[in-house]
Amino acid sequence: MPGISHNSLFNARGLTLIVSFILLDISSCFLPTKDCVQFLNDVSYRYPLPNTKTSAHRSGRINHHTCRLAASISSEQYQHKDFKLTYLYKKAAPGREKDDPIIMVHPVGVGLSSWFWIRAMESFENNPPIYAPDLIGCGLEHGADPWDPEKGGLFFPLSWVEGIETLMQEVVGGGTQKAGCLVVVQGGLAPVGIMLAARNPDTVKALMLTSPPTHQDVITAVPQAELQRNYELLRSPILGNLAFFVLENRAIIRFFSDLFLFSEKCDNRWLDETAKESKFKQARTPVQAFNAGLLQHRSFEAELQESVQPLMVVSGDGDKRTTDREGYQSSRRANQKPCTLKTIGGTNVLPWENPSGIVKLIQEMGF
Repeated sequence: MPGISHNSLFNARGLTLIVSFILLDISSCFLPTKDCVQFLNDVSYRYPLPNTKTSAHRSGRINHHTCRLAASISSEQYQHKDFKLTYLYKKAAPGREKDDPIIMVHPVGVGLSSWFWIRAMESFENNPPIYAPDLIGCGLEHGADPWDPEKGGLFFPLSWVEGIETLMQEVVGGGTQKAGCLVVVQGGLAPVGIMLAARNPDTVKALMLTSPPTHQDVITAVPQAELQRNYELLRSPILGNLAFFVLENRAIIRFFSDLFLFSEKCDNRWLDETAKESKFKQARTPVQAFNAGLLQHRSFEAELQESVQPLMVVSGDGDKRTTDREGYQSSRRANQKPCTLKTIGGTNVLPWENPSGIVKLIQEMGF
């Protein structure tokens, strides 16, 4: 099957591409030939136009969101460039208001946004301030602006990194470069966390990657031709829309989650939350970019070696890629950089399957 690597069968974009390429194989339709994605430099992939306006300020609470949140968790918003972005916030427990905060970066996939971290946030007692931002184009159910690729382009993963940096400076730091954040990143968004750590050595104190790609995948670029083919397929008005129509079905989400993500059966709350976000058709655009592989258009080996912060890589005991992540530790130790490997119960969505286990590891890191 074209365009499907062995590893992609075990990550969030695998099923999307499988369905898409099956549709391609059985269809006689022609895909668009417009060169809509191009490699610009060694920093990021951009589709399709630059976005140059810059401004940032904190805004108020969103009152119209429909996500069911615990009383201790609120949905907030802030401005980053042309985008109104959102984040979930859990205020610090009494006495911990001035402690180093935690920033949790959600995975990208059908129906996913910052709600992915709700269970971990709920499970964290005596917590420091916790922020779970919605990446650009995500969190529409929380009131965030959608991303329209035809109106303004993004760099990947740089634009998502910059959106979080605005949160770090304008919201978390109150307009100052406050030191001490722990950044926790789920799954294939590892390049975002790696770039955040490398670009912000004074504001990121430590980095945790939960169920990240294998070390080899992170340091190996996906060929440009493959990225182009994947993206055009997922953006196709016929095959792409048909693939998402299938993948947004609750039964398919359950099947995919049970097969690839959970040790046991996924729960109804997981399915309910994915349905809330996936009802917005505009929420497909970041999924298209991620599933096409744009975050892996280049190697992130340099950033891994340059960052000085402690790194913890967490795998589930049901994850078949656990041993393939040992390269994180061996490469970091070869450069005298700290890295710890941890295994806890679960498979590929540990903060949802095993939130108490994640909280315990966060506390081990000193937060």
